[in-house]
Amino acid sequence: MFRISDRYLFWQILKASTYAVAALSLFLVIGQIFQEIRPLIVEKRVPLLLVGKFILNVFPMSLMFTIPWGFMAAIMLVFGRLSQEQELNALQLAGLSLPRIALPVFVFGAMLSSLCLWVNVEIVPRANARMDNIVYEAVERDPKSLIKPGMITSQLDNLRIFVQEKDEEKLHSLHLYRLPDPKKQGSVGEYVYAEDASLGVDQEKKQIKLTLTSAYIESTDKNGELNIYVASAAPWKVDLTRKKKHRASSMTEREIMQLLENPLESFDSKQRTRYLSSITQRYSFAMASLAFVFIAVPLSLAKRRKDSTSGILYALLLGAGYFIFSLVAQKSDDPVSATLLLWTPNVLCVLIGIVLFYRVRFH
Repeated sequence: MFRISDRYLFWQILKASTYAVAALSLFLVIGQIFQEIRPLIVEKRVPLLLVGKFILNVFPMSLMFTIPWGFMAAIMLVFGRLSQEQELNALQLAGLSLPRIALPVFVFGAMLSSLCLWVNVEIVPRANARMDNIVYEAVERDPKSLIKPGMITSQLDNLRIFVQEKDEEKLHSLHLYRLPDPKKQGSVGEYVYAEDASLGVDQEKKQIKLTLTSAYIESTDKNGELNIYVASAAPWKVDLTRKKKHRASSMTEREIMQLLENPLESFDSKQRTRYLSSITQRYSFAMASLAFVFIAVPLSLAKRRKDSTSGILYALLLGAGYFIFSLVAQKSDDPVSATLLLWTPNVLCVLIGIVLFYRVRFH
């Protein structure tokens, strides 16, 4: 049965965690926005509506990191304050042990771990996948609005478009360059010029349709021979459908397992390990909130012993250690080693925390 003190401590941790997660998320989201927003607006000229969608999809990705670290910061602050104001002494004099006092924090940590698991496994991959498609959504909505006279347009992979002028019906003096795809063996380039071109989108076939007037088409075949075509009128199409990017961070667990059951020919052992590590990372990061309780509670009480610097330092090292173990795991070719590396921080937090809880009992 929860006591009044349990409810009091639960709400204190809840409020502090909310503020900490909000502040950390805002900091990370702003950093990501400054990094990505300029290419979207200036270079790719994506409409502001889709830029807003990009910002909304960045936020879930930040929660993967900010919930555990914000929660740890909240524990350090709340328990440090309770220790300084002698509230912990009062609870212990009432016959409550430190683990019993921290029980509502463990409960809240378990709740946050469940929330993080849902965010990491379902929300973040889908948000990343939507971010990958933002530019293509802009092209599908209104391809003509993305083409600015006198400027090179590069919204589509390996495609560059330049027009001298445009009106509501046609593009005038069109120059189009299809660059060779470095990922495809035997891929060749192509250059298209047209005095005028009408532009439309075939939504069913997912293609941009260009009807060229006074067209000049120059291409190189696989043998390196130059082919030139001249026509008074010619159709020209660009596929909007892309081969799905097999990026682990943009795929759900089910999609990753389906891909690994039928792997691409280019897959090697290192790539397979990276995909499996991505799944493991989502679960290990989700458990971080609960694991942090074991170590953050006793470390926060270092303030009572006038040794606050070491407690904060250990907390910072713990956060840095998570990133280090994750980076090392991504470099590993062995899935077993990668799994051990990803779970090691959580195990260390629990083991070290148990020792620290035991030591704090005698201070």
